[in-house]
Amino acid sequence: MEKVKVYDLPTRIFHGLFGVLFVFSFSIGKFVDDESSLYAYHMLSGMVMAFMVVLRIFWGFSGTQYARFSSFKLNIGELKEYFSKMKSGKTKRELGHNPASSFVAISMFLLTFLMVSTGYLMVNGIGKEFFKEIHEVFALSFLVLVLAHIGGVWFHQFRHNDGMLFSMVTGKKERVEGQKPISSQAGFVAVVFIAMVLSFGSYLLKSYDQQEQVLRIAGQTLLLGEKEDEHSEEHHDEEYEGREHDEDDD
Repeated sequence: MEKVKVYDLPTRIFHGLFGVLFVFSFSIGKFVDDESSLYAYHMLSGMVMAFMVVLRIFWGFSGTQYARFSSFKLNIGELKEYFSKMKSGKTKRELGHNPASSFVAISMFLLTFLMVSTGYLMVNGIGKEFFKEIHEVFALSFLVLVLAHIGGVWFHQFRHNDGMLFSMVTGKKERVEGQKPISSQAGFVAVVFIAMVLSFGSYLLKSYDQQEQVLRIAGQTLLLGEKEDEHSEEHHDEEYEGREHDEDDD
């Protein structure tokens, strides 16, 4: 079967980098102690993910055909039908996003903003423990979506063998009757996208004081580690020792 162009370069680069950053952020957040100097980098990575989603939203309205949200299958009825036919292995092939991948993509974008928002509230000391729990729920929900998405892609590839498994690498899938492929890979936009992401990431790194574990950005100072708490405890201990010394003198 003939393979045709479906996903442009900006979409594919976003897909790959977004996945890598999530694995990076989740791994640090889950397995690195929050008092470690490395812990802050999962927050910085999350900010880059949110920035990328903003760029992806713009591309979702101005990009090539299958990058646009207008091509997404976001009808609940179609989603139910897709899962119903999935059981019998008779799912309809789509050149772009199918109903399941459409809902997964939108859900991931939303969860990214929710994770960054709750993380922001945490570092500002607003209901820290409460929002920490909510933040973890969102992160685990994101992980479940990722695993479900990977499983769905493998299942689709097994049933149809149409190149979907590597479509976000090659940008190509087998032709679908009545659905037109894209004519451009939007290479210039891909270069601009990479430059903007690198610039934003570089800006975050330059604005982050690793020694103090503080991020100074947009006129705000955000504590991304536990350094402040440690100082507070030390100050409290010093005050306690001072009071004991005064009592001994008396």
